[in-house]
Amino acid sequence: MTQSQDRLLEIIDLAETGQVQLAISNGQGRQTAPPATFDNPLEDSDRQEIGWYFTEYLQNPFGNAKDRAGSVEARFNALGRALFEAVFQSNEESQACYASALEDGLSNYRLAIVSQRPEFLSLPWELLSSTQEGFLSSQLTSVLRRTSSGAMDPFDNDLSQEQFNVLQVSPALPSRNVDGQSPGDSGSIASETLQILDSMDVVVQLDCLQPPTLEALTEQLAERPGHYHLVHIDAQSNTSGGEILIESADGDAANVPSSLVAQLLLNAGVPTVLINGGDTSSSGGGQESAAQLSEAGVPLVVSVAAPLTPAARSIFVDNLLRQIVAGVDVPTATSVARRAMMDDPLRPSAAGKAPFWDWITPQVYQSRVYNPAAIQVEQPAPLTPQSQPEADTGPDQHLPQGGPYGLIGRRTELRQLERTFQSQPVVLMSGNTGSGKTELALGLARWIQKTGARSGGVFYTTFQVGAGLERVVHEIGTAVAGLPFADLSAPNQRQWVVDYLQGQPSLIIWDALQHAGGNTVEDNTGILDRAELEELDAFLADAIVGGRSWALLVSRRPEEPWLATTHQSYQLPPMGQGDRMELACKIQENTGPSELTPGEQADNQLGLPYLEFLDLIQGHPLAMQVALPLLKDVPASVLLSEVRTRVEELGTSSMEPGRDPFLTAVMDHSFSRMPRRSRTHLPFLSMFQQRVMLDILTHITQERPYRTVMGEELGWGACRTLLRSARDAGFIETVTPSVYQIHPTLPWFYGRQINQQLSPAAVRQLEQEFVRVYADTADYFMETLYENQDSGTTAVLLEEGNLTQALGLALEDQQWDTAQILVQPLAQVYRMQKRFPELRRLRRQLLQDIVPDGGGAAEAEPKGAIELWLYLMGTEASEATEQLNLEYAQDLNQQLMAYLESQPEKESDPRTAAVYHQMGVLEQHRLRLDAAEEWFQKSLAIIENGEDEASTADDYYCIGQVKQNQRFYTEAKEWFSKALDIHQRIQDPEELVKDFRALGLASQYKFEYDEAESWYHRAQAILEDNRDEEMATLVYHELGTVFHARYLFQDAESWYQQALGLAHRLGMDSQMAVEFHFLGLLAMARGLGYEVAKEWFELALEKREQLGDHRAAGDECRQLGVLLHEENLLDEAEGWYQRAREIFEEIRDVDRTARTYGQLGKVAEDRGDLSAALEWATRTHGLATEHQLPVLTPAKAHLASLRDKYGEDNFRTWWRGFTGGEPPEDLDQAAAED
Repeated sequence: MTQSQDRLLEIIDLAETGQVQLAISNGQGRQTAPPATFDNPLEDSDRQEIGWYFTEYLQNPFGNAKDRAGSVEARFNALGRALFEAVFQSNEESQACYASALEDGLSNYRLAIVSQRPEFLSLPWELLSSTQEGFLSSQLTSVLRRTSSGAMDPFDNDLSQEQFNVLQVSPALPSRNVDGQSPGDSGSIASETLQILDSMDVVVQLDCLQPPTLEALTEQLAERPGHYHLVHIDAQSNTSGGEILIESADGDAANVPSSLVAQLLLNAGVPTVLINGGDTSSSGGGQESAAQLSEAGVPLVVSVAAPLTPAARSIFVDNLLRQIVAGVDVPTATSVARRAMMDDPLRPSAAGKAPFWDWITPQVYQSRVYNPAAIQVEQPAPLTPQSQPEADTGPDQHLPQGGPYGLIGRRTELRQLERTFQSQPVVLMSGNTGSGKTELALGLARWIQKTGARSGGVFYTTFQVGAGLERVVHEIGTAVAGLPFADLSAPNQRQWVVDYLQGQPSLIIWDALQHAGGNTVEDNTGILDRAELEELDAFLADAIVGGRSWALLVSRRPEEPWLATTHQSYQLPPMGQGDRMELACKIQENTGPSELTPGEQADNQLGLPYLEFLDLIQGHPLAMQVALPLLKDVPASVLLSEVRTRVEELGTSSMEPGRDPFLTAVMDHSFSRMPRRSRTHLPFLSMFQQRVMLDILTHITQERPYRTVMGEELGWGACRTLLRSARDAGFIETVTPSVYQIHPTLPWFYGRQINQQLSPAAVRQLEQEFVRVYADTADYFMETLYENQDSGTTAVLLEEGNLTQALGLALEDQQWDTAQILVQPLAQVYRMQKRFPELRRLRRQLLQDIVPDGGGAAEAEPKGAIELWLYLMGTEASEATEQLNLEYAQDLNQQLMAYLESQPEKESDPRTAAVYHQMGVLEQHRLRLDAAEEWFQKSLAIIENGEDEASTADDYYCIGQVKQNQRFYTEAKEWFSKALDIHQRIQDPEELVKDFRALGLASQYKFEYDEAESWYHRAQAILEDNRDEEMATLVYHELGTVFHARYLFQDAESWYQQALGLAHRLGMDSQMAVEFHFLGLLAMARGLGYEVAKEWFELALEKREQLGDHRAAGDECRQLGVLLHEENLLDEAEGWYQRAREIFEEIRDVDRTARTYGQLGKVAEDRGDLSAALEWATRTHGLATEHQLPVLTPAKAHLASLRDKYGEDNFRTWWRGFTGGEPPEDLDQAAAED
């Protein structure tokens, strides 16, 4: 849609004569009416009243406020009629012009106000109204303001139609007012703009200027000329002379001339500016800046001088931006937004919803014609064999769900945090429970995620039970590098994350940090011990200090005694008046008195005591959430009196640390008003952590132990009513109709109630029932994990807090068997997610409870904890083997063997067989293949004819692997086939895939490529039926290797590319590196030119380095050396070999080091430098001999070749001088074998 240019009404200010003139332009030309005297109907007192109306009325609509607002609205009507009569009824010719426009239809006309005087332009022309037609602005195409009459030049700039580019300048200045608000804070629409842009179905690039200073603005616009469709200058306060308010370098206010900003915008080719905020009580109505920007040549300026309410912000911004993106001209888009505000005029206020006239505030200033093109949606191109995936950016972590109202306001605090980070990268933000710390931290995290202010990502950890440094490292590493990150050793994981945070600008947030150290480090009430706290502190110093990342630590305490890392403390201030009223309105809208509007009823129900009450609780978010729903039944005056009295009674002595007395008073009062049944049963919720499920609560409350203690059982309906009453009282929040989230402050409050209500013995009975039901739940979770890993994992993680709570209670009561049941789903999920350090920490804590003196089985057995000890030791040994911690695994297995072989049933005990199997796996990893087979055979001797077919198949499969490694491929296939027979019989699809892949590989080794392809396709069919895309990626790769080996290069490339595309989509970075490598090998085999292969190997190297996989990175360097060596590019080849050598030496990989020495010797030989060649070859021989490496035979052959070139005598002399000994005598024999 383009702006109509042929139908225009103009109101022209003739300032010198104090007159106005009306002009009309249509298809018949331009006609003007005679000038008419114009007396400004807007008095200074009007401006003051309008200012009060827009900035204060909705926040305090009590007493005479409604009458005062009614007078302002009546004045709006009178102003509209007065302006209409002064312009359109001033003389017969003006009346004729208006009649002509009516005949053509007002909806076909634009109205332009033309003046060079801000005070004239800022008059509320949008109020123009006639008795018959009503408000003209609701019918006209648009209403706009200009500084000159006549034709306007077009704006010519070829802006992108593929994406909508926006620059947001949103200053938030230090508080200067008594209520804690910064100038213009309530006028900000930055968050709404961000949300609307984020929800659009077109590609949007939003740049948020950080910091919002003149220097940064100058640099940003200079770097991107002809780029931005819109610049949004947010949260303005009216400054003298129409200056624009931004931040200075030190974060204070800086008033910048509008003309200077206009020049920057013009130089950058920006067509549209949105400027909002301001103060409507000035003579210019807050529009001077907009008028000056327009007069300086900015094509279009949309100005919203008065601060909009949250509801109005969303309506206005949504309609305006969607219209502009659709190609609608800006004045028309603004009118569409205005009409949407007129159609939905009710705005929340402290006294209920009130009709509001904020639709008059948006104004448009125009100096040039700009018809924007519609932005088209750009679909991402599919991944093709010819394209390669781009690296992911912004590896953000999924953030937890916030409260029911989200972050309200707090713009000043957000900017204060951002400014603090500029000088101190570690900030400890403190505040009492329920004060909004978590909501602010989440708000900061989401803001940074959406704006891309921290390109390295945002990583959020809550320090509840189970959290520690291990979880921090795992969550960051896997968010960035994917699950393969977890395959690194714990020290390497930590170092990888430290390096990442040092180099990539990221934000880490540690919430609820008071739980880490407890009340004091010495009283052991924290979830971490002293050593763990020191590790956490050291990590913080290593990862953040001196680097590019920020850390926000959130705690109830202003200081954490264990935190030695240099940091800045930030005490969260109470919510400002505007923010607290906005939150109060939202709560009242959801839970308060229905159909309440400003007037006598609101005065009686709420009135000034309502505002006093908000002051008493200091705008505390949780206290408001609990207290305000009571106003449906209780006048604010009564609530104020009773809570104030309760605060005085409580004092502070009985308070939980970090809890305001008024919060407890509010919760006590709310609890006291609940029905007796709710007061009886709700304290039981103190058992739950983080969330409560309706089904589990029902299960517990229907059993005899609960009925015995509490006097009655509760059915499903009664439990639902109970939870809903707690939700309606603001104590818990709905996640789903059957799941409720518990605020961290609730367990303490309900725990206090239940301990007053019941004896310690009764409380213990309830705890035991809680443990029993969660043990049943854990059993169910294990079944779910076997049937559907994804849904099972989700369920366990959501209930992690309650499972851990039940586990702790079981251990206290020495219910060892129950503890094992409870820990199993947690351990299984940790294992599936490769959270090995956390799993080891959990096991360590459990073993400390079972065998505190370190006495092993001898200490565990008398307590009845031997089964739990065997489980923990066995799973620890298995995991240590998987992670190649072989010595530790052997020690654990030997402890297990010592106990099991001492038992009478050792010859038939499947647990003994399991340990034998683990010993076999250990020997496999050590390449002691004969010993490995012996252990597997010992295991089979116990279980082969028993009922545990799955374990028997595991032994068969492992013997097959042994035979394959021994190059007995036919025997390997026989053992794999025996495993396959069992898995087909018991229908285990996951194991079938493993068997098919093993048979495929064995067939490949025998050059039976058709059979190998058949096995892989059978695996592929199962995986695709089960939608196991991760494993399918590996099978696609294996199919590629089959075709590669057959020299069917096109088919091989197709399979490699399928694997690459899937790996990219799934975030399997390690597998992507594998595919890059094999595509490089394929390019070499096809003779496509070394440059193509080199590019693939370099992509593989880059990915390996990103993952911190040093060994694989060294392999890629060595492969690049081989490639360039074959091309006889000896200098480049040597450079890559040297890089590989440095890596392998650093990680102490002797085999790879020796091979790389040998390749360096070959390069030196090809260069004709026999002395250097001999040196490298001798080093290879030395390592291979010392460590009995497979490379020993080719190393001897190379030495023999060099000896022949160098001459035997010369060689002998050189060898003696270099090594101090005699040269080996078996070089010729090795050369013959090689």
